[in-house]
Amino acid sequence: MSVLTSPRGKVEVVHCRRTESQDVYCIKSLIRKFTCKLFGKLNIIYLLEKANLAVTLCNDKEEIMAQATFLDYPNWNVAKQDDWVSVFRELDSDIPCTPLNTLFMHLFVAVDEYSVGCCKEILRTVYKAVPELHFIFLIVPSYMSLGSTLITVFDQVGNIPCLTYEEDFAVHMCHRHSHYPQLHVRKARVEDHDDLMPIFMRYDTILKETYGEYFLAELIEAQDEENHAVVCEVEGTAVGFMSVCSRVNMQLLHECFDLGPFHGLCFPHPDDVLESPQDLSVRRSQDAELRSSSQGSQKIVEELQEPVSPDTMENIQGNIAREAASEEALTAVHSGNVSEPEDIEKLSDISTGYAQYHHVSSRSLASLILPEEPVHFRPIYRGASAAFCIQLFCIDEKYEARSLDFMNFVFSLFSDKNFCVISLPHLTPEFFLIQNFVKMVPFNTCTLEQDLYVFHRAGLLKNICLGRSS
Repeated sequence: MSVLTSPRGKVEVVHCRRTESQDVYCIKSLIRKFTCKLFGKLNIIYLLEKANLAVTLCNDKEEIMAQATFLDYPNWNVAKQDDWVSVFRELDSDIPCTPLNTLFMHLFVAVDEYSVGCCKEILRTVYKAVPELHFIFLIVPSYMSLGSTLITVFDQVGNIPCLTYEEDFAVHMCHRHSHYPQLHVRKARVEDHDDLMPIFMRYDTILKETYGEYFLAELIEAQDEENHAVVCEVEGTAVGFMSVCSRVNMQLLHECFDLGPFHGLCFPHPDDVLESPQDLSVRRSQDAELRSSSQGSQKIVEELQEPVSPDTMENIQGNIAREAASEEALTAVHSGNVSEPEDIEKLSDISTGYAQYHHVSSRSLASLILPEEPVHFRPIYRGASAAFCIQLFCIDEKYEARSLDFMNFVFSLFSDKNFCVISLPHLTPEFFLIQNFVKMVPFNTCTLEQDLYVFHRAGLLKNICLGRSS
C-alpha cells in the first residue's frame, strides 16, 4: 500500500497488481489522443496477451488509477525483435543492456490528476518484482515530447532510424537506481550494531534473550576464515545482515535428505559409491546379455527345429500337470477351503513333488504372503564439502526484494564452494531469499525438524550464450 497526493491535495491509497483481462474496458477509457501519438494505435487485448509484465494500479475502492505494459522488444519498428541489442549498443556502448535485464514500455495510461505519482509507483513495483531488471526503455517519435508525466522518470539517450520508413525515433531510458536501487554489500563492522538491532528486534527477541544484548557485536567481532558477517547498506545505513559459515555437518545432511541431484553437496571423488552393488552387477550383466542374445536366439531356433521325442513329451506333460495341481492346492489354502486331513496330506505330497522338480527351498506360508521391507540404497560421498551455510539472516522489510544481492558477495568470500545452504523450521513462512533456493526432499527416516534449502553458484549467472554444437 502506498499513498498518493494530487496537486490539489487529494489523497488516494493505492496498490499494484497484475493486469487482468477484465481491466481492458477501464484501460481503454484512460487512453487519450496523446497516448495514441506516443505509443501508436494498439490492440489492448493482443498487447496484454504478449506482455512480459502488465501492472495495474488501483485505489482502495478497486478503481483503476493507472496501467503499464512491458515487453522484451522495442515498441516501435526500430529493430528486429530478436536483434535489438546490437542497435542499442551502437547508440550507447556504455549501457550494458541485455534481453535478461531490459524491458520496453509499450503502454502507460493514468488518471490525469495522479499520473506522476502513479507512474513512479508502477516503476518502483516493476523493479521490485523483477530483481534482474536494470533498464526500462521507451521509444517515441522524435518530434513528440514525453509529456509532463513520463519526462519525470525517463531520460533521452539518443535517436535511431525506423526500419520501414524515413523517420527518426527518440530513445529514452529509466534506470533502476532511481526507483529501487541495488543494495551495496560489504563486510560487517561493530559500528553497524545500532542500525541492525532494531531490525532484529522487530522480528524476534529470542536471540537477545538467549545470547545477551550485544550478541550481534560479538558475532561480528568473531569473524575469521571460516565465519563471515556481511551487511547491505543504503546511503551509509545498514539495512540487512547475513552470517555465513563454511563448517557444515555433511554427515547429518546425508542421513536426512536426498542430496543426489547435487552430488551430496560434495566435490566428486574417485571413491564415491553412487550406485548399489546390485545395480552395478545388473548393469554389467546387461552388456553380456546383449552380446550373447544373438547367439542364444540362434540356439533356440535350432532347438525348436529338432523333433521332440515321445519320452520328452511325456515328461513335459507330467511337469505341467504337477504344476497345475500345486497351484490349485495353494489356491484352496488361501481361500480357506482345505480343512480335511486327506486334503492336507495331498497338499503336502504335491508340494514335496513340486519342490523336487523346481529346487525351491521350503519356507513358511507367512513368509510368502508378507513382503520383506525394501532396503533403499544411499550413495556414499567421500569428496570434500562444496557447501557453506547461512547461520543468521535479517533484512528490513522495505528492501527484502533485494535479498539476492547478498549472494554474489558471500560466494566471493568462499571461492572454493559451489553451494549455499540454509535450514529453517517447517512452519517458517517463505520469504524473498528462499524463493531463489531449491527445497530438498527429506528421507522418510529424517529426524531433523527443519527443511533444507540449497542455492547453486550458477544461479548468479546473468547472461547465457548459445552456439552451434560442433
